[in-house]
Amino acid sequence: MTGARILLDEHVGRVFERVLSERGYEVEQAKDVFGEFTEDAELLTWCGEHGVALMTNNARDFEKLHREIDHAGLLLYYDQNRPDEDPEGVARVVDEVFTQYGATDIENEIVDLDEWYDWLHG
Repeated sequence: MTGARILLDEHVGRVFERVLSERGYEVEQAKDVFGEFTEDAELLTWCGEHGVALMTNNARDFEKLHREIDHAGLLLYYDQNRPDEDPEGVARVVDEVFTQYGATDIENEIVDLDEWYDWLHG
């Protein structure tokens, strides 16, 4: 699946950004678009308005916000090191999510990338 749009939260590294870009995703870093320390609600609102899924490891805050703000999908992961340690493996997970659901079927949904990772690589 290519062409899906993804905004990476501040802590997601450049290597993972490059891997997703090479796979055909339109991907940007939140810190490049908004600067550092942007409010979570602002990020999620922008993503909803622009049809962009948000990938983050900040589950605690975004799990609450996802019930309050319409969004294009939250790609959450809990193992903060995984995108740096296995960027190709996590990118395959993202591919699988978008292949199975498409970009619009994850609207207002939380996708647990760790569960998908374990399923694909376990």
